[in-house]
Amino acid sequence: MLGTEKIEAILEDVKEVVIAAKKIAKDGKVDLSDLPHVIAIIPKLGKFIEDFKAIGEAVEEGKDIDVAEIVALIQAVSAKIKEIEKA
Repeated sequence: MLGTEKIEAILEDVKEVVIAAKKIAKDGKVDLSDLPHVIAIIPKLGKFIEDFKAIGEAVEEGKDIDVAEIVALIQAVSAKIKEIEKA
């Protein structure tokens, strides 16, 4: 069994990008006041790139997933959605 680490890492990356985009779009315009949100994402870009390069590994994890892992992933997705809603 491969586990779900790569899938969970990609979910976390997507959450981070969505939260930043939500903060940038909050006032309905993109301007210099949004720069802090962009700067906050920059240090994470290396991790994002590495995680998305490993998308094939995430697909392989998905092929070997069991019921407990499905439940854990659903819970992780739910938690990330709640974090996005709070942002």
